Amino acid sequence: MPSLSNRRAISSNQTLQRISTSQLRPGMFLVRVLDSWWKSPFFTHRRLLNSITEIEQLMHSGIREVEIDISLGVGVASTEDSGLEECLPAESDTSPVSIYHDDSPKTPPTTVMLEPPHKSDSNAEDTRIREEVVQVREAVMAAVEDAFEGVKVGQGISHPEVYQSAQALVEQCLAHPGLIAEIMLIDSLKRFDKTLYAHVVDTAVYSILVGLQLGWDEGLLETIGLAGLLHDVGYMRLPKNVVAVYWDRGGETRLLQQHVAIGEKLLQQHAQFSSDIVRIVSEHHAYQDGSGYPEGLGGAWLSESGKLLGLVDSFDELMTVGGTSGALPAAFAMRRLYQEAQQGKFSIGCIEGLIRTLGVFPVGTVVQLSTGEQAVVVKQHSDGGVKPLVKIFRASTGKDLDVPYLCNLAPDDNLGNDRSIVRVLDPTEYSLKLQGFF
Repeated sequence: MPSLSNRRAISSNQTLQRISTSQLRPGMFLVRVLDSWWKSPFFTHRRLLNSITEIEQLMHSGIREVEIDISLGVGVASTEDSGLEECLPAESDTSPVSIYHDDSPKTPPTTVMLEPPHKSDSNAEDTRIREEVVQVREAVMAAVEDAFEGVKVGQGISHPEVYQSAQALVEQCLAHPGLIAEIMLIDSLKRFDKTLYAHVVDTAVYSILVGLQLGWDEGLLETIGLAGLLHDVGYMRLPKNVVAVYWDRGGETRLLQQHVAIGEKLLQQHAQFSSDIVRIVSEHHAYQDGSGYPEGLGGAWLSESGKLLGLVDSFDELMTVGGTSGALPAAFAMRRLYQEAQQGKFSIGCIEGLIRTLGVFPVGTVVQLSTGEQAVVVKQHSDGGVKPLVKIFRASTGKDLDVPYLCNLAPDDNLGNDRSIVRVLDPTEYSLKLQGFF
């Protein structure tokens, strides 16, 4: 995880300078950006600028002014002959980044042989946003790890830090909901050793995305995001080896179930966390059919946020830990949760929100087409329907293709397309490295 030591640096007012981003140079110590926080390409602003690349990121983000600390780095007076302008691109785009982004792909021919859309030159902005999203997620993960590790040794939970993390996730989800869902699913294909910290961050992100799909306002999204980041903090007071065994192989014990009550008490010790946050954390393993734990907490009294967090927590755990048969692909995990929702365990509204968020066939799903061909879903269209962009890897004859190719299943007015998905396949039945499709 990246170090967060810079955020603890203390500055005096006498050593702070307000300058334009065009005056920045490597060796300066950045304190804060003097613009909307969401524009920043950095999660933590307090940092030593080590490269031209970092300065370019600030300029491209649309930030015009920043504050530096000359006691921790070089000052503006030493930039007169820096030659920074010669190092930057000739036509730097310094216009503000829009908080709205069209995630729908440009319509390609029905069958084209090319790289996934985010690799093409025409999607440079898409690629830049992906990098920004990944950077924020990793920084939030580092902040959560820092907070949780402090709990192990008896320290309190840093409310401002965790709350800022939740705000950062909400802002990203509001700006790029479809893209973030896609990135999360692709990352789950590449991550073989998902940590507890990755789990809580991903649970928070999925909860925010589904809450957004359900029409929740920004305040509720921040609340569910914060609860998502904190819901498993109780594990920090349980034996490390016991938690590690569960996270590796599943098989929850009564001892591990105590993490809910422990987490609730830890949050109650800090007045900064509202009663809503404490309640949601206490409910995340209690279900609306009365099952789960702590015993007697589920049923009709569950809050809507508790229902959502419980569903999303189960979804991410199914993709991470799974059970005796191992972790499940996203499509299989959603199918199981939908069946359990029909039986009363989960909210039908919440699982339908999750399906609309990730698509009927989530990115990374292995499918069979009506033509007999087999493919991997690589991108959802903006409507999240049943006609995504897929990459065909096996012909209708059953022969593996030397070069898999993209196929847009959405109907095209000029070319038409009679392909459709007829069933979801178990990827373990194929010698596929799914991460290689992205």
